[in-house]
Amino acid sequence: MSNKIDVVLLAGFLGAGKTTVLNELIRHFHAVKLGLLVNDFGEVPVDGTLLKNENPELLEEGHKIYEIGNGSIFCSCLKAPFLYGLNYFQKERPDILFIEASGLSDPSSMNRILKDHGLEDAFHIRSVLTLVDPVRFEGLVHVLDVVGRQVETADAVLINKADLVTPGELEETEKRIRSLRPDVPVMTGSFGHFDYSFLENAALRSRESDLESCNTPANRPASLFLEGPVRSEEVFRSFLDKTESLVYRMKGFMELGGQISYVSDTGRGFSITEAAKPGIRTGLTVLCPKENEKAVADLWKTVRAGTFSVGKPGLGGMLR
Repeated sequence: MSNKIDVVLLAGFLGAGKTTVLNELIRHFHAVKLGLLVNDFGEVPVDGTLLKNENPELLEEGHKIYEIGNGSIFCSCLKAPFLYGLNYFQKERPDILFIEASGLSDPSSMNRILKDHGLEDAFHIRSVLTLVDPVRFEGLVHVLDVVGRQVETADAVLINKADLVTPGELEETEKRIRSLRPDVPVMTGSFGHFDYSFLENAALRSRESDLESCNTPANRPASLFLEGPVRSEEVFRSFLDKTESLVYRMKGFMELGGQISYVSDTGRGFSITEAAKPGIRTGLTVLCPKENEKAVADLWKTVRAGTFSVGKPGLGGMLR
């Protein structure tokens, strides 16, 4: 009997719904001891807080969460924290370790990392699941290598947010996925609802990969953390609308009119929902191309200074 810890690696671009899927996986495998290594690209990790809020019994029942922020765990810039996290779970001995990689992570180097650091006898990669957002996928796969790598490395691709696109758009998304990986199993769903029973098979790997990750310090996007309460939700929503085309991802807990809200882009607008006090710094994590960093930061300065113009036409620099 193997003493290796089973690993399910969850990949997918920013905003594809990885945290929502991880919540569903926690519910599906709740009867066994779980480890959750959550990699958030932003300076202040948000996803771990969301998981704890959605599953308050997690820590009480012995499941463990380890958070790593400020980059991709597959980049040399975060190699040491990633190895610390793996060593932590090697001691904790969960039955399954779920690794939620940041949305800009290239998971193709996972096998190489385990081999290079003598961990291949400690961990068994059961499956790499890649989430695809059909709203954004077609526009991003041509311009960002990491989006294609996430599909090419996958043992299964989950097309999430199917409710946001037409049947024709869904068909085009699957066709593009097949052009990258003709043989990969593809499932379609919404709100993270998929049949996860296939993961109960312990020998799922369909493709071994030990490529060098395309994540490097040189191709890191800009990461901003926008802080401060906003008195008017109208101003904040206008700011989001004007910057949506400039960014890869926006999410965080914001104080709007004295109320803490969780803010997240959906690919077609934004979701703003009331939230309990998060227990972390409030602020908006923004990831964008480096060339758009100044424009986003300057707009936020006008919001904080009270000089932001509601209704003024948005900026250029469309990403999608």
